[in-house]
Amino acid sequence: MSAQILLADDDDAIRLVLSKTLTRAGYQVRATDNPETLVKWAEQGEGDIILSDVLMHGKEVFNSLPAIRAARPNIPIIIISANNTVTTALKTGQHNVFEYVPKPFDLDDITGAVSRAAGSLTASKQRSAKSKADGSPMIGRSAAMQPVYRAVARFASGNLPVLIRGDVGTGKDLVARLIHDGGTRKDRPFIRESNFDNLSLILQKVNGGDLYIDEASNLSPAQQEGLLQLMIEIENIPSAQRPRVISATRKDLRRLAQNEQFRDDLLFRLNVAEIQIPPLSERERDTYELAEVFLSNADTSREQNRRFSSDALDMLHKHIWRGNVRELENLVRRLAVLYSDDIITSEMVVTEFSKGVAKDAVPEDAEKMTVLLREAVQRLLHSETQESGGESFHQQALSWIEVPLIEEAIRMTGGNRAKAAELLGIHRNTLRTKLKAIDGE
Repeated sequence: MSAQILLADDDDAIRLVLSKTLTRAGYQVRATDNPETLVKWAEQGEGDIILSDVLMHGKEVFNSLPAIRAARPNIPIIIISANNTVTTALKTGQHNVFEYVPKPFDLDDITGAVSRAAGSLTASKQRSAKSKADGSPMIGRSAAMQPVYRAVARFASGNLPVLIRGDVGTGKDLVARLIHDGGTRKDRPFIRESNFDNLSLILQKVNGGDLYIDEASNLSPAQQEGLLQLMIEIENIPSAQRPRVISATRKDLRRLAQNEQFRDDLLFRLNVAEIQIPPLSERERDTYELAEVFLSNADTSREQNRRFSSDALDMLHKHIWRGNVRELENLVRRLAVLYSDDIITSEMVVTEFSKGVAKDAVPEDAEKMTVLLREAVQRLLHSETQESGGESFHQQALSWIEVPLIEEAIRMTGGNRAKAAELLGIHRNTLRTKLKAIDGE
């Protein structure tokens, strides 16, 4: 039996994320948005640990702690607060609070505090509280992901159709599933559908749950017509039994509609509530956490957890992930299988990066490149003035090849200049000089 957490916070987004995180970490969670319910649960003997915000709907939880202490003198209480003042800290001491976590916090701060609180319970009350690296339903604490978390919390229990936008591999399917699991439809079906020939059958299958349309931009004209008719039917169903349509797209449906490639009347129905998932390049340092979690998940059968070296993590962070989170996960899984070492090094990462690049140019591509370069050189040599002051025609032409060559070497090695110089076959001081010239220093 796992420890039960009584969670109190009036911010829907924080409450949802914490509930999901603690549940995935092995705890039972009962959540409320007010201190009165928290007191009632504690007096009824509910919960083993209390995790509460200080201020909820204008009421301080400190005013409720005496009643909680009277009923449950030994229950560990963890306080979180955005009002990070000396007064708040002093009050936590006055009320014998187990731990105080100021906002903004990392999820690891919360799970760590809860784990310590669980460890402080007496033997008769202690529960199993195994902390897992993949405790959060969506990994990442960057500022770019916070609007996504808030949107999931707002839309989860509503009736509005939701359109999820994001590039390949950003996690659109995961967000759709979170919206379903976090709302009132979680016990009803969640089905994918692209065939709308039999509307009655679809409505019967979804049974008031969520209908997920993956990559709506790929729907044919006939499929778009069928989905439109389905959504019109859904609008006539009473709200208590009404299914919801969640759709996802990596393309701009507005632009497609302007070009008459997508029905604008369908777009207006799909795009009522929108969630934009950022690419991995905009998620600050989330790559570090994602890589560690993916490696931990890939090594569940090993007794000793493996890890990345710091320079390997830096390399993964600086890499351009065109396939976003999915590409990163696939690379980490491949590293876990191919290398048995306890530490995944930057050399291993570079080796795997190089495998993704074609060694031999396709003849047609080589021919096109030769033609394009020859035309560019002809225009350069026939020009009356040089394109950049002080540079000869020879220097300008060489820069066309040298600059992208150096930039690609830096990218492939994750910004490691020593490794980039080795890859290019030049001295690191030479590379440093060339990079200064490229940067205009």
